[in-house]
Amino acid sequence: MSIDYSGKVVIITGSSSGIGQAAAILFAKSGAFVTIHGRSENGIKKTADLILDAGIPKDRIHSVKGCLSDKTVLTALIEETIKKFGRIDVLINNAAGALKPGEENPRSMENFDYVFDVNVKSAIFLTEAAIPYLEKTKGNIINISNVLNFILMPHSPFYIISKGTLDHFARNYAAILAPKGIRINNLSPGATETGILTRYGEISEAIAKQKEDIASLVPLKRWAIPEELAEYMLFMASEKASYLTGQIINVDGGFSILAPSIKFD
Repeated sequence: MSIDYSGKVVIITGSSSGIGQAAAILFAKSGAFVTIHGRSENGIKKTADLILDAGIPKDRIHSVKGCLSDKTVLTALIEETIKKFGRIDVLINNAAGALKPGEENPRSMENFDYVFDVNVKSAIFLTEAAIPYLEKTKGNIINISNVLNFILMPHSPFYIISKGTLDHFARNYAAILAPKGIRINNLSPGATETGILTRYGEISEAIAKQKEDIASLVPLKRWAIPEELAEYMLFMASEKASYLTGQIINVDGGFSILAPSIKFD
């Protein structure tokens, strides 16, 4: 998809890998100035290098490092973007966490606080901080949700609860922000090749089996790649989607339409 973002400024949290990284590269290739973010210095550098390798000038890239549970990092994302680029056109709340580093119990209150700080509170904080600038540019916000919101995830309950919260956040804020000319929508991906299965030390045989099992549940019988999701964001953030707000867009290979078959004798 070819959409011109020349002169526009896009902030993408969690853009040191996966979907966020693919989005940062695509928006930059489409002419945007991009603020990239991540917890890993190496990951941020990798994203920046990929953008530079695409022939994008260094002065169109700004990076912010740190965990989104840290308010100073959230403040830096907005203030440094304005200082460097002078405006904000698109805010993409992509970063997410499921388990606090060093925490073993996914249902501990410490993990609850961490997951909601990173997945929910950061999105609300950044949205509120960006409103004055987005109102000037008639910009928009995209939150990355999850198509699994409608099923149970007992092994990681706070993660999926937080993603469901993001969907309600988008619907409510669509009504709040519409009078200001600001749109907000959620992109809800299905299984996507982001390296999430390797993040927790799974052995290669187990990863291959899990990927195969998950793909078998998807009508299209495959995983998405991050670049596919980035294309949807490019459209959702553009003037071509100017009548779209408060919506949850499922991009899941048909996974969300599945239901057990009922057989009648």
